[in-house]
Amino acid sequence: MIDPEALADPQITGERAHAGVHASGFEPVHPDERLVTPAFVAVTVAMLAFFTSGGVFLPTIPRYVAGPLGGDTGTVGLAVGAFAISSLLMRPFAGRLADRRGRRAMLVLGSVIAVAATFGHLLATSLAILVAMRLVLGVGEALFFVAALAAATDLAPEDRRGEAISYASLAIYLGAAIGPLLGETIVGGLGFDAAWIAAGLIALGAIILSLIAPETLSREARAAMTGSTTLLHPRGIVPGLLVLCGAWGMGAYFAFLPLLGDQIGLGGVSGYLALFAVVVVGLRIVGAKLPDRIGAARLSGTALIASATGLTILGAFPTEIGIWLATVVFATGTAFVFPAIMSLAVVGVEPAERGSIMGTAGLFVDAAFGLSPALLGLLAGPAGYGATFLVSAVFALVGAGYLLARRPGSAGRAIPA
Repeated sequence: MIDPEALADPQITGERAHAGVHASGFEPVHPDERLVTPAFVAVTVAMLAFFTSGGVFLPTIPRYVAGPLGGDTGTVGLAVGAFAISSLLMRPFAGRLADRRGRRAMLVLGSVIAVAATFGHLLATSLAILVAMRLVLGVGEALFFVAALAAATDLAPEDRRGEAISYASLAIYLGAAIGPLLGETIVGGLGFDAAWIAAGLIALGAIILSLIAPETLSREARAAMTGSTTLLHPRGIVPGLLVLCGAWGMGAYFAFLPLLGDQIGLGGVSGYLALFAVVVVGLRIVGAKLPDRIGAARLSGTALIASATGLTILGAFPTEIGIWLATVVFATGTAFVFPAIMSLAVVGVEPAERGSIMGTAGLFVDAAFGLSPALLGLLAGPAGYGATFLVSAVFALVGAGYLLARRPGSAGRAIPA
């Protein structure tokens, strides 16, 4: 059990923040050092390239399965969710590897695997081959994502970790804005194969940027992890479950919104996906300091309520106007859930444990993105797409209830293991 009182002690967290001297030559972080450095930018831009490549698949995979491959809602959920299932299984290993082998090595390895799997979509003439490529892509994403977030927290002062995660994770949502627009545009003009090639070329950029990015974890810190064999870090489990409550609705949103749009004759949903990303990005920039200022637990609990509200609107009013409104409200909640909860997870943590914690918490994100489309796909057939969003709203409310019911004074403290 982690002692939340000890983890909230500024003296203790300050001492631990000074424990990691970066092998790339960076000095130990200090509370008054700036956050946005060339190293931080390099990691963040690498994330942007990686997740823009992944964003190409968001609106195109469901249509590819339902169109050329002739699949139904169940097989759409399987194809979309396969990516997250392999990523889920890889996350704990990815966290340990990032702590033992370094962040930069995992950034490069994850990018290389993603490039191979992305170009492998060109061979996906059957559902089985497509699922196989999606599984491999999930492995690459797990390695890259965990290493990138761990590197971002390595480079941040202790009292600005929430802000660092907010800025770094902007790349994910910018990718979710740019990638789908590219994907729908390319598929509409040149077909699915051209979209897979474009995604692969963008992912090549992630390899180059990862090679440029510096190592942020010292050899001494890596050596300290060689005796540990535990894959799941206790400190990441409760935050992971809370992130799952928020990510469950995102799995439904990205998997079934394109099909809902086709059902009601919208002619494409890239505009909604772009609006979702723009709202998240804008709020992450404007409110980057909020997790550190007003209390991450209070902020994320309120954000989960907003997410539930948006999902309820989407499920109850599946019209053009309803989807626009639901997207704004849902995105407003989503903007603050992940950075706030993850900042709680790494309060006072030794540098060489951050990868493991990110990997443990991150596997619950993949559980949501893998299980949500697969299970809700079974519900969508008999009950319709609206029901998938309403069920997802319940998940968000459960997480909000836990966070907002915590005792007074614990809003800014670490979540107990």
